[in-house]
Amino acid sequence: MLRSCRGARMSAFIAANWQKALPALAVIGTGAWVALFRNDPASEQAIFAALLVLYMVHQIEEHLWPGGFRQFTNAHVFESGRDDWPVDTGSVALVNIGYVWLPVAAAALFPHALRWLGLAWIALTLINAVIHIVTSIRFRCYNPGLVTAIVLFLPFTIWALAHEASRGLLSGGEIGLVVLLGVLLHIPVAALFVVPYLKKRSTAA
Repeated sequence: MLRSCRGARMSAFIAANWQKALPALAVIGTGAWVALFRNDPASEQAIFAALLVLYMVHQIEEHLWPGGFRQFTNAHVFESGRDDWPVDTGSVALVNIGYVWLPVAAAALFPHALRWLGLAWIALTLINAVIHIVTSIRFRCYNPGLVTAIVLFLPFTIWALAHEASRGLLSGGEIGLVVLLGVLLHIPVAALFVVPYLKKRSTAA
């Protein structure tokens, strides 16, 4: 019971504070990337490692400076009237750590064995950027993450896929498959928030 309470407290602490570590992690990650890949910056391993650092910078905009992604989504997309539902702090931490950091870091560590994992997450990042842009057009306002989506995500992911194609490492059909994977990978994330939202709506109705 004591271990369970400690585990719950630790989970709550991480959920509430993970984003505070992002600036330091981004700086450390940038330094490590330069040290490790300065002689081969366009290798697949370097690309996957760069994606992790860029995603951390994007997460800073979403959840720290200026932050507010969770509140924006609840207010504009779901119109729930609550800052912490259906997109709550625990789910945000789960997605950003478990669904972004871990797979991208794994691809960077094992670029040959997990090449398609890394490529799929590059496409996920591309689709993420498109979603940020479409969301701002839809609601005619800034949404947290928009600037880094345009300035970092779009050019980097397009370049990465074009670079792979130019080296003969991806065919046109494979690029299409990778982009499709990027779309499909958003389904579990959307379901994490949409399913409880729809359940509550149906119960209330």
